[in-house]
Amino acid sequence: MQGGTTLIIGVAVVAYAAIARRLDSTPVSGPMLFVGLGVLLGDTGSGWLGLELSASSIRMLVEATLAVVLFSDASRVDLANLRKHLALPGRLLAVGLPLSIAFGVLAALGLLHGIPWEGALLVGIMLAPTDAALGQAVVTDPSVPVYVRQGLNVESGLNDGIVFPVFEIAVTVALVGLEGVEAGSAVATLAREIAFGALAGALVGATCGRVLSWSRRHSWTGRHWHGIATLGITAAAYGLALGIGGNGFIAAFAAGLAYRPTVGLPSADDVSHDAAELLTMLAFLVFGAVVLGDHLGSFDWHMVLYALVSLTVVRMVPVALALLGSNNRLPTVAFTGWFGPRGIASVLYSFLLLEAVDELAVYEPVVAVVTLTITLSVVLHGMTASPLAAVYGRWYASMAHEHDTMAESALVFEHRLGRSSGALRQHSDRTPPTTAGRDPGSHEP
Repeated sequence: MQGGTTLIIGVAVVAYAAIARRLDSTPVSGPMLFVGLGVLLGDTGSGWLGLELSASSIRMLVEATLAVVLFSDASRVDLANLRKHLALPGRLLAVGLPLSIAFGVLAALGLLHGIPWEGALLVGIMLAPTDAALGQAVVTDPSVPVYVRQGLNVESGLNDGIVFPVFEIAVTVALVGLEGVEAGSAVATLAREIAFGALAGALVGATCGRVLSWSRRHSWTGRHWHGIATLGITAAAYGLALGIGGNGFIAAFAAGLAYRPTVGLPSADDVSHDAAELLTMLAFLVFGAVVLGDHLGSFDWHMVLYALVSLTVVRMVPVALALLGSNNRLPTVAFTGWFGPRGIASVLYSFLLLEAVDELAVYEPVVAVVTLTITLSVVLHGMTASPLAAVYGRWYASMAHEHDTMAESALVFEHRLGRSSGALRQHSDRTPPTTAGRDPGSHEP
């Protein structure tokens, strides 16, 4: 990466940091800014960035971002408390997520002209994960019930890690369909990567978490260094998995899940969160420069229609089906259904698909439609997050006389996970602290 490119990226990060809080009250989001900046400064714009997808620095950024994001999100989920409060996220993950994949595949087969079934499978899977960071106001606005905020936040934090092995399976299926790739060998390799990746991650996460917690209790280290060490845990899990033939990204997610129960640190001390937020913004910048920019002339009306259907029908109908019998009111079902933004996981899956093998160039339309859907989501969800959160919050407040009987009023544990927790802390800077909606027995030390 040349000096000029590094300078531009550094200035962009500092400039965004200087106005980040001010942007919270506007329809403009961080991902929107970085994607737009990438397009403007990429090859289709001024050409100042000079980035190429084949560059080793881009590959390193993509791999680091996905690994840190997977670890960071997983490490924020308190599984013990989640088991007590599964009502909304449990339905969204267990029912809504698989239905979204199925609806996405069927819509791709019906709307995308000439796409093979393997390509439709990839589209449905790549666009299944949600990203709460694209609609930060939804998960940080205190007028939105904690039940809803945490449901969407937990869903976003877990579904990218849950979907990744499925994405790997879909890529393997696509490879098997190409000449020279033997099905039995591909399946065996995939099974080994998933199993060894999960094993390596669980071992590293649980061991390192216990060692660091013991060290902190005996005053050998402090909370600050314990937090910094989360980046080391991510790297160790990733490296060990690769060393034994496993998948490093699955290892990062498994490490986060295994690490969380071993520690008592507040999530604010976890440096992996800040690293994930920075890397995510850089990934959006690169996405705008080298993916969106390259595909601007390749979108057709079939893709536009699919993108709109993906953000509405493919998301909202499965959510409605998942919430049948849950006693959630219609505004909650609609609000939850709309705020399923497609963000960083889909972006990173696109990079990985493009890099997989040269033969997968036949799936260029897959990346194109995923790119268009992500772009529309960045704009539409970013612009509607604040106003719709305010509207929904006012509706909920107007139902105060029925709060005692509403599912939305349930007390749930606040995991403070994902790339939205920073914004949540910003809100707390401006408003008095509250324990509304928190499980009284869930306080962290």
